Amino acid sequence: MKKMTIMIKPASSACNLSCDYCFYKDEASLRNIAIHPFITEEILELSLEKFFENTTEEIDFVFQGGEPSLVGLDWFKLFIELEEKHNKNKIKTKHSFQTNGTQIDQNWAEFFHDQNFLVGISFDGTRQLQDFQRPTVKGGKSSKMVIDGMKILRENDVDYNILTVVTNTLAENLDSVWNFLSKQHCDFFQFIPCLDPLEGKTNRFLSPKVYGSFLIRLFDKWYASLREDSFSIRLFDNFLNILLNNEPEACDMLGHCSVQYVLEGNGSIYPCDFYCLDDMCLGNIKESKIVDMDQKRKEIHFIENSFNKTNDCQNCDYFALCRGGCKRYRDNEGKFRFCESYIMLFDNRIRRFMEIANFIRKQQKKTLR
Repeated sequence: MKKMTIMIKPASSACNLSCDYCFYKDEASLRNIAIHPFITEEILELSLEKFFENTTEEIDFVFQGGEPSLVGLDWFKLFIELEEKHNKNKIKTKHSFQTNGTQIDQNWAEFFHDQNFLVGISFDGTRQLQDFQRPTVKGGKSSKMVIDGMKILRENDVDYNILTVVTNTLAENLDSVWNFLSKQHCDFFQFIPCLDPLEGKTNRFLSPKVYGSFLIRLFDKWYASLREDSFSIRLFDNFLNILLNNEPEACDMLGHCSVQYVLEGNGSIYPCDFYCLDDMCLGNIKESKIVDMDQKRKEIHFIENSFNKTNDCQNCDYFALCRGGCKRYRDNEGKFRFCESYIMLFDNRIRRFMEIANFIRKQQKKTLR
């Protein structure tokens, strides 16, 4: 295999925050064992050995949780040592670290800088929304810790972006969210629509109409900023990539699932962060070969079943842009939950998307001359 994407959950689903919308806490609660022990040195070394043996060009390591920083900085220093040990063919590696940002201090920041980690900070828009939606496990406020952590990252020239979970409450407060985030000295933002629980009420945290209105208003703020601040919003960047006949970089916008490996605390491997469930387990790194796990992915038709083949999607004018949405955001009948939201956005702003895409295309042609 030329390239591999490996998501590692060093602390399993353990976290020091208690967000009621947390998709991984919900997901883990449906397993026989919700929280596995921290990944041991034995499992880590065996994993790296197998991954490097099975790729020839590049490995993207993505650390998530739960909260990955709970295993401590020494664990990540060990990871780098073992990576260097087993990367005998000098394969290119990338590292990204998704965190709630509460544990970041000078030592963490220096490590991220020295090892060239891209850090994603989960922060819900303003101090008030952050404290409301993302309290500590003891019910305390988390915003100050995260804001202080981002300041330390900036002081140490660490590349980071901000990930914000969109709920009905946050969508209704977009003005204050934009005003706050635009002053955080960060150029890259992700706005992720809140996931429904795997079992339970649909649209519990975010309704399609509210999300559609949010996207239109967010687009307008982003569009107005282009001449000055040029903030990058991942969703809009990917739409533009598609309009420019490029592949989107976001997995959920490919129109189907891709080959990934998610390593949990006990060594279990899953095909996707959204499906770390017992019946989706591809094997365990301690006894399974990568080729066997790849075969298991085929046997459960994980990728094949991810294509959206509903008539509504196939006949939609915007299918080439939307591509049917991520499988995890679809209902039991296969319909993309935010279909209405995207139609609202494109019906109202597709001309401006095309305008930006045409401008980029002209600039690219000038560069080539």
